[in-house]
Order: sequence, then C-alpha cells, then structure tokens
Amino acid sequence: MQRVIMRAGWTIVGLLAAGAMTVVGLNLWVVMATHDRIATSPLTCQSREVGIVFGTSHGLVGGGSNPHYQARLDTAAQLYRLRRVSNLLLSGDNRTRYYNEPMTMWRDLRARNVPQEFMTLDYAGFSTFDTLVRAHKVFGVDEAVLVTQPWHLPRALFIADALGLEAVGCPAISERQPPGLKLMLREWLARAATVGDLYLWGRKPRFLGPQESLPTPVLSSHSSSQPSSSHPSSSHSSDKHVMSPREDSVTAGAGQQAAVSRDVADGVDVADGVDVTDEENVADTPDPHALARQAQASLLASLPGVKQALLQWLPVRSDTN
Repeated sequence: MQRVIMRAGWTIVGLLAAGAMTVVGLNLWVVMATHDRIATSPLTCQSREVGIVFGTSHGLVGGGSNPHYQARLDTAAQLYRLRRVSNLLLSGDNRTRYYNEPMTMWRDLRARNVPQEFMTLDYAGFSTFDTLVRAHKVFGVDEAVLVTQPWHLPRALFIADALGLEAVGCPAISERQPPGLKLMLREWLARAATVGDLYLWGRKPRFLGPQESLPTPVLSSHSSSQPSSSHPSSSHSSDKHVMSPREDSVTAGAGQQAAVSRDVADGVDVADGVDVTDEENVADTPDPHALARQAQASLLASLPGVKQALLQWLPVRSDTN
C-alpha cells in the first residue's frame, strides 16, 4: 500500500514538474519572439496609423483608481500628442449595461484633450485575443501600436503575429503599482494558454460581426497645437464618416444583441466632415476669360434698355423743372 502511495506521489510530482517546465518553456518562446519589438518608453514608441488600447477595469476591487488603466490612457494620450498615431482603437468589455470599458476610456481620453474624431470604440474586446482578432478582421487593421503594460505586451504581440497583424509594443508603465507575484503568475499561465489557443484547439472570438472601416486621419495632418474637436474636417482631410460613440455602438455590435448590452446614452454625435479635393476645386472654378466675355455680352445687351430709360426720364425732368 505504501508503495502505491509513493508511486502516486512521485507521479504527481513528475506531472507538476513537467507542467511547470512546459509553462516556463512556452513563456520563453513568447518573450523571445517579441522582446525586440517592445519600446523602452512611450517616447521611443514607433509611429503607426492605429494605436490599439486594451481595456481593463478603471477601478480596483477594494476601491480607488486602477493604476494600470490610468497608465494605458496616459500612454495613449501621449502617443496622440507626439503624433505617433492617427487613430486610437479603444477595445474593451461591454458585456452588461453597467460595465462599459470602451466608453469609460473614451470619456477619460476626452478629459485628456484627445479629440473624439481620433478615437474609435470596439465594444466586443472581451479579451486580448478578441481585441486583436476584431482589430484585424473587423476593422481592417494591418499595422498597429499596442498600448498596454510591459508584462502584457509579449502575449499581445505573439497573438498579433499569429493573426498576421504587424504590431509593435508601446509600454504603459504603472509606476504606482508594479505587477505583483499573483499578477505575474496569472500572466505566465495566460501565455502558455495562448499557445494552445493559437496552435492546438483553434480558439475563435466570442463575437466577430460585420466589417467596418476606421476613420483614420493622415499623420501629417495633425496640427502642432491641439486641434479643434468641433468638426472632423477641421482636423483632418478625409471623405470617410467619423463615428461618434453613439453611432459606433450601433454599428460595432449589430449582431451582438444577446451577448452584449450597450450603455451609449451619453454618446456625442459628430457631424459628417467631407473635404473637397484640390482637383474638384480646380474643376469647379470658372475661367476668368469666360467671365469677362459673359459680362461684356450682358452689358451690350442692356444698352437699348438703358437708352430707352434715359429718353423716358429726361422729359419728365424737364417738365418738373
């Protein structure tokens, strides 16, 4: 009996050791495959048209603000001010009416003076995997800057690589609360599970939905000063419709009625902005020589009428005098 117990014990220990070694090996794979694309600080982040901001809870369970959430928004706002991105894709969880990560990020970035036309909301970013799959397949993003904590970036970049999304990492450094042992252990297990999601059991996103296009301004159109948010056409040149959070919540979750509820009561509508291209301006501008000929013809045509008016007016003036 004792031998059986000993064998069972050693078997459990062996399985645990093999599992631990597997987790360590998979983590090394994820980290080594992505470490060279993670910037050291937001100031050294590379430029891309789209910055993907991963959602998280804005508050802690015990109360107070979540420093990881604040760090992500601070980094996203800094990327906009540095003209490193043209559009911020805010992706997060909105599975219930009372929990809306994208809208919360939108409001807090507006408070950081990021114009609303430079932000797009994705209400079905339930996980890192879902966010990246939807960014690539729904919003058509092929290149992006990923904005999240340094310990989260290797997993996010690894998923992006598997999806064919060319991405670089921009670290959101939470100085007030570095990652603890519990958080890092959870991330190590999540990295190992990600390898299985991608290469073993073929994980699918919870909700994909119809394709949409991002209203992406051109990087060079950013003004050195803070652009006005009153009208999209005042900040960039684009013939695409700029969606407000109210509009985006409807289009992004068209097929999500049963799975996702939206809280868009406070959304702000944005007017459509369509700029006219230079070629259209040239085509619509009249020829000055044609205008001169037209004015001359009109003057000659009016001379008989002027002569008749003078003949009628002179006798009246003479009778009055």
